[in-house]
Amino acid sequence: MSTDPTRPNVLWCSFEDSNPFYGCYGDPVARTPTVDRLAAEGTRYPLAFSTAGVCAPARSAVITGMYPISIGTHHMRTTHTNPAVPELPTPYTALLPPHIRPFTEHFRAAGYYCSNNWKTDYQIGEPKFAWDDCSTDAHWRNRPDPDQPFFAVFNPHESHESGMWPGMVEEITFDPADVTVPPTFPDTPKVREALAQMYTQLEIVDRYFGTLLEQLEADGLADNTIVVHWSDHGPLPRGKRWPYDSGIHIPMIVRWPGHVEAGIVSDRLVSSMDLGPSMLSACGLPIPMHMQAQAFLG
Repeated sequence: MSTDPTRPNVLWCSFEDSNPFYGCYGDPVARTPTVDRLAAEGTRYPLAFSTAGVCAPARSAVITGMYPISIGTHHMRTTHTNPAVPELPTPYTALLPPHIRPFTEHFRAAGYYCSNNWKTDYQIGEPKFAWDDCSTDAHWRNRPDPDQPFFAVFNPHESHESGMWPGMVEEITFDPADVTVPPTFPDTPKVREALAQMYTQLEIVDRYFGTLLEQLEADGLADNTIVVHWSDHGPLPRGKRWPYDSGIHIPMIVRWPGHVEAGIVSDRLVSSMDLGPSMLSACGLPIPMHMQAQAFLG
């Protein structure tokens, strides 16, 4: 087991398209016991924001530690054509300068086993050297040496916008009458049903996250693993694709026993872009000088 305190493991679990509609953030409707327990055991960052309100630009910032506007990844879905606008210069994939690489390559060079289950969507194509395993089966348990430190990422997809479409859940487990309708939405049965379905999907991905933490405990790795929960951007109309708080305000919770205070709420302003250099710093690895992001750990 990888228990060397100078080389901690890292476990990320990101919920897609999620503002922090969680109990630990004061939401009276949510049922998110896993995330709430993580906040009680770690530090919560209520002033956490994404660099963009939509998937690929936001994720390009996470994997590179660079602002999307500075590396040409700020346009969404450049790899397909739209017959309604043939004048657009699509398709194309953003081409990074050679010195800018996915930060996980630095972990791999330092001997870490890096796995991603399974979404990438970085606006730069599929990077060849970012992961030892990038698949639906990727897991830290698949590393060839049980003493090898790992960086494992999991992206449950149910809370994605597509999970909000009718019929995407077997049963909506929240009463639409119980939800609070934001003032930017009309208070109609359809809106209430959509919000109830959002809470249902968050309950599902929270349960999935719980199984990962149980596996970490069963493997005897919880005490030497940095666990981070975050999201790429916000949900719903006026959230996803928009640079309002509803589009870029994200959850951010970090648990690292013995290093990060438990039950603390930090007033530090952080960005999802800061995740890469923060993990490098926490694991004692140098931060590339070109990164625009800032480390908030280590």
